[in-house]
Amino acid sequence: MLHFYDRLEIVSENKIIVRSATHDDLQPVAKIARITWDATYHHTIAAENRHEFLERAYKIENLAPVVNAAGHWLYVAQLNSDIVGFGHFLKRYHPSKSRAELVRLYVLPQYQNLRIGKTILETGFDALARANITQCFVSVQSSNTAARRFYERHGFTFKDTHGQFLGTQIITLAEYVRPITAKDLLNASNS
Repeated sequence: MLHFYDRLEIVSENKIIVRSATHDDLQPVAKIARITWDATYHHTIAAENRHEFLERAYKIENLAPVVNAAGHWLYVAQLNSDIVGFGHFLKRYHPSKSRAELVRLYVLPQYQNLRIGKTILETGFDALARANITQCFVSVQSSNTAARRFYERHGFTFKDTHGQFLGTQIITLAEYVRPITAKDLLNASNS
């Protein structure tokens, strides 16, 4: 296993590329979801519930419609030729506000805390700003303190908690919201 400073050196020597996902990326996306879900939720979500959710949510035929679809922004983070993380933003209907939700953001455990998630977020926020989206929501399991701190560091503020069925159990989710503004444009001269 690589230590933090070894991983940081690998990332600094090799550029992380965040790009729009293609259909060829869906298999690695599903694999990353399985690995990160097992690492993150093995103490809080029963194995059979994790398995059932992942099998349904990450079937290639269920992921394929979001690639290049209007109102969806699906990105992969690539280090060298390896996909090490992904994020999925989704435009949400609201009668008077332009809103989106970050529905997926996962980075392989050995590549976490290396600014990959931050880079995915910044790329997504840029796309949302260009699409005139004014708010981005995210829900995270309440007990996932590392994820909650991550979102708070990146401008999300706590809004509410709610329960949700996941298989045979109810999990508590913390909902966060973040404004999307012109400051989120990565290269304002190209806007």
